[in-house]
Amino acid sequence: MSAMDIDLDPSTVLITLREESDPELYQVYSSLEDLYDRKLWYQLTVELSNEFYGSPLSKGFRLRLFENFILKFNEKINQLKLIEFLILSLDDVKTLNDKLEYLLQLKERISNYGLKKSKEDDLNDLEILQALVFIDCEISKMKLKLELTDESSALIDDCSKRIDQLNSVDNRINASYYSACAELNKVKGDYNSFYHNSLLFLACLNDDISRLEHKEEIINDIIISGLLGDSIYNFGEIIMHDLFKYSKVEYLKELMTSLNNGDLNKFNKILQDTNNLNKYSDISKNVEFLRQKICIMSLIELIFSKPTTNKNLTFKEILDSNFLLKDFNEVEYLLMKCLSLKLIKGSIDQVNSQVEISWIKSRTMTQDQIKSMKDKLSIWNEKVVGMTEYMNNSGKELWV
Repeated sequence: MSAMDIDLDPSTVLITLREESDPELYQVYSSLEDLYDRKLWYQLTVELSNEFYGSPLSKGFRLRLFENFILKFNEKINQLKLIEFLILSLDDVKTLNDKLEYLLQLKERISNYGLKKSKEDDLNDLEILQALVFIDCEISKMKLKLELTDESSALIDDCSKRIDQLNSVDNRINASYYSACAELNKVKGDYNSFYHNSLLFLACLNDDISRLEHKEEIINDIIISGLLGDSIYNFGEIIMHDLFKYSKVEYLKELMTSLNNGDLNKFNKILQDTNNLNKYSDISKNVEFLRQKICIMSLIELIFSKPTTNKNLTFKEILDSNFLLKDFNEVEYLLMKCLSLKLIKGSIDQVNSQVEISWIKSRTMTQDQIKSMKDKLSIWNEKVVGMTEYMNNSGKELWV
């Protein structure tokens, strides 16, 4: 018999936990008992979510409350919330195998509840379908931690197909799914996919990262993947995200911001800091790639700084702006690389050693880049005003 099957009176459970917990939780337990007795299931769910699980003082007591209290009325509350409560309770479980067992047991409960509902209502309940996808995503993450990579990958693929078949998907499921995908990408060393799935995961949190655990580890992993991804050349979205400030590693933050700004001098100086560089083996092994990447970002910034009316650049202008480039051949290779990555569109004139840029890929801008754009718009506005005044003063006879 598992711990989940222990039969205790809910009032006894709450009284016992109240005596053992911090005095600040006394009122919370009393409120839970009152709402349970009155069968106010929605209000009880809100109280559990905000006041009990929302308090760090509840850690160490969460699993006992889940097993001996919440599971008494698990069919009365939203099944997605039920899964959330278990996930938040798993910190009280010591081993990964035991955590997986708890998830599997809850999945069985939800499946049985779904079968009962489908027999009664003669339909597949959307809430149950979503809940089963949600818990499978969490199971896949736990299997990944247990190094059951193939099983985890197969389960994630299955969840993807089931999500596609749902008419609507709760954001908690999307967040869990993208988190599972990102963790699988991390294990496989797929920087590009990890970066994109991590951004999708953060987008599903609706800017509420207050309860997100391991914030620093997550943001540091995202920064490293952004630096080393060979198709990632847009960093503004993560730099501007609230999570970025949770990284305490200034070395990584400066590396990303200087790369995003195309700041060759600062970026090169940071790479020369071998004491910090050697702390990150993935980065230290890819220094040459990072130098190629800063060359690309430097060129993008150079193009961006040019006026809209003149996006023509000579090879010499590019060469003079980038001390890492040795000759025109390397300039041409750099331009071809940018064209192949679809960061720019244009035509290269080899005879006259110049390039005409017709388009540059849009990207999320930082505050400094937005300010630069504002200054350009102000200059453009002044030119428009000047032209308007000129037309008014010089063209009066034409307008009569």
